[in-house]
Amino acid sequence: MESPDSSNRNDAMNAAPASAATDAERFAASSPKARRIAFMLLLAGAVCAGMGQTIVFSILPPIARDIGVSDLQVVLIFMISAVCWVFCVPRWGRRSDHGGRKPYILIGLIGFAVSMIFFGASIEFGLLGAVSGAPLYILLVLTRSLYGVFGSAGPPAAQAYIADRTSAVDRTAGIASFSAAFGLGAMLGPGFGAAATLLGPTAPFFAIAGLAAIMSVAVYLYLPEHTRPKQRKKSVKMKLADKRIRPFLIFGLTFGIANAILVQTIAFYFMDALGVTTETAPQLVGLGLMGGAMAALFSQIVIVQRFGVEPRLLMRIAPLFIIAGHGLIWTLPHLGVVIFGMVLAGFGAGLAVPGFNAAASLAVTSDEQGAAIGLTGAAGASGFIIAPLLGIGLYSIAPQTAYICTTLLGVALWIFAMTSRAVGEASPSRIAAAAKASDTLAVNE
Repeated sequence: MESPDSSNRNDAMNAAPASAATDAERFAASSPKARRIAFMLLLAGAVCAGMGQTIVFSILPPIARDIGVSDLQVVLIFMISAVCWVFCVPRWGRRSDHGGRKPYILIGLIGFAVSMIFFGASIEFGLLGAVSGAPLYILLVLTRSLYGVFGSAGPPAAQAYIADRTSAVDRTAGIASFSAAFGLGAMLGPGFGAAATLLGPTAPFFAIAGLAAIMSVAVYLYLPEHTRPKQRKKSVKMKLADKRIRPFLIFGLTFGIANAILVQTIAFYFMDALGVTTETAPQLVGLGLMGGAMAALFSQIVIVQRFGVEPRLLMRIAPLFIIAGHGLIWTLPHLGVVIFGMVLAGFGAGLAVPGFNAAASLAVTSDEQGAAIGLTGAAGASGFIIAPLLGIGLYSIAPQTAYICTTLLGVALWIFAMTSRAVGEASPSRIAAAAKASDTLAVNE
């Protein structure tokens, strides 16, 4: 994430439309050691969030059937939380642009911990029979929505923190490291959850909340942020129609829909199409999710970071793996094949997320990092709003129909990435060359 040759890289820092003076001041605000500590803390927090995500998606569907919550109601819980996330994440990202990153990273971690505690407690009440029916469902919706409202403050602020402290050339790798950490958490989540269930079916929720609380304390005590909050006469408000990032929002939304349909329906698919019982479903679904997370982690660490693949290539390669993975799930509905399909889809997702996030980050100025990353985060999360309306309707016709749809979405995504001019120009080297040419012209004048 950080260039070993700082004297050379500092000349090319943040070659998106921002002044060299501003870049130098931002990098001088924290030492290399402070940045290493900061990145380690942020990545640990992302691991924690990733664990929580797969714990919820793998454990809730089977438990829901035991407490009288229907499949559609489960998906609606996710959808309502996603609505809160989409509405709040751009606002949190924009606020972090002028209020500092650290306060909003803390809000996200604390909100995540509180949500998991209350969500786990609500399920426990349902299992004990203390609450049932509509009151139980309302509790589940409200407690999960806390994550959408307050947990959404963390990711845009954390990724903007990384973007603030990486050059244009290193930006993709820096953002990919955050996605990789989330993927590592997603990989560890099912195993962590399975181990915690030995203490009780809801124990994983409380355990992950405890880890998030520990991370909150660590961030509060040790995350360095010496950059003063920016004072502006007028707050920056980036719009969805902003031509600089609109293509990447379209890409993120399309990817988000395909990914959300898979995540929201795959546990039901294991039970309905593969004949898996409610008792073994959490373990087998967790295995598939873990395999996909491992593939995403590999793609982000090896392909994105080690080989430095540019955002434009990531966005053009990723859909091919999504097409292959989702295609296998519906064409060959057997346990091993479906899990392998989830692995391929995970590999594609590992390329897609840092691709469109880094592309949006490179397209805007240093003062707009939080706003841009907030909007791309909202675009991806919007899939969890559209997925229940589209995916569950298709799934009710036949389980395979939902994955036929996601395969076609992958095809559309690939065509868009191959034909979009903005995607083709999402290259740090191109931006750096343009900035150098601009500086040379200014000197000559």
